[in-house]
Amino acid sequence: MAKLKLVKLVKVVKVDKVARIAILSHQEAERMADKTRAEAPAVTAKARGLGVLTMFTMKGDPIKALSGFKLPAGAHVAIVSGKPESVSAIRKSVRGRVVRITEVVERAPQHTQVERKPLVDRAAFEPDARSRAMLEGVRIAQQDLRDAGGAYDLDQVRTLLHGVSRQAIDKRVQDGSLLAVPGPSNRRSYPTLQFNRDGTVVPGLKAVREALQTSNSWAVLNFLSHPDARLGNRKPIDLLKSGQIELVLEAARRHGEQGA
Repeated sequence: MAKLKLVKLVKVVKVDKVARIAILSHQEAERMADKTRAEAPAVTAKARGLGVLTMFTMKGDPIKALSGFKLPAGAHVAIVSGKPESVSAIRKSVRGRVVRITEVVERAPQHTQVERKPLVDRAAFEPDARSRAMLEGVRIAQQDLRDAGGAYDLDQVRTLLHGVSRQAIDKRVQDGSLLAVPGPSNRRSYPTLQFNRDGTVVPGLKAVREALQTSNSWAVLNFLSHPDARLGNRKPIDLLKSGQIELVLEAARRHGEQGA
C-alpha cells in the first residue's frame, strides 16, 4: 500500500498519548479519502497496530469544545490514532457523528544502500601464478619436514654431536655436510632424518647436494625423504644410512639433470 502523508495540516492538537486531532481543509480530506480508497482498499482488523493509522472525519463542529480555538471555515476534524485500543474507544465515543472512517497504512521509509566500489579492484590483490606456485612450494616443504620426522633446534644438535661449537655446526651447514632449513623466527632447524640412531650425521649429504646441483636445502630434503623410482621406490635417506651412497648419488645426478 502507498504511504500517505498529511502534508498541509492547519493544526494538530494532542488528545492523549495514542490519539491526536488533525484539522484539514475539505479538499485535503476528500483527496486523502479518494487516494486511500484507490491504493489501500482493504485493511483487516488483524493488521491494525502494525503501522496502521485510523482517521475519523467528524461532522459538525467539535472544535468548539477546544477552548480558545476557532475552527477555520470549510475544515473538517479528523481524530487520528495508530493504537487499536484507542481506535475502539474512539469508535464508541463518536458513534453517530462520524462522516467517514479511513484507514491508512504507513510504510516504513526505505533506505537505499549504495554499494561502494573499492578504490582498487579486488582482482589486483590476487596472487599470480608464480606467487601461487611459491606458496605451494612452501606448503610442500613444510609437509616434507613433517613427513621426515620434524627437526631439531641448534642446542639439540649440539647435544647430539657431543657439545660441538656453534661455529663448527655453521661450518658444516655451509659446506653441505649438515642439512639445515629455515625454522621459526628464521632460525635454523635441522631435519631429524639426517641423524643415525647414535646421533651421528648420515654420510654423503654433501655429495648428494652437489649431485643435485642445488644449494636449496628444501630441495635436498624433498629428494632425501621421498621414495624414488630410480631406487626401486626406496627413500634415498634410507639407502644413505645403509651405506649405498653411490646408488643415491646416481639417482641424485639424474634427478638434478631431469628435474622431478
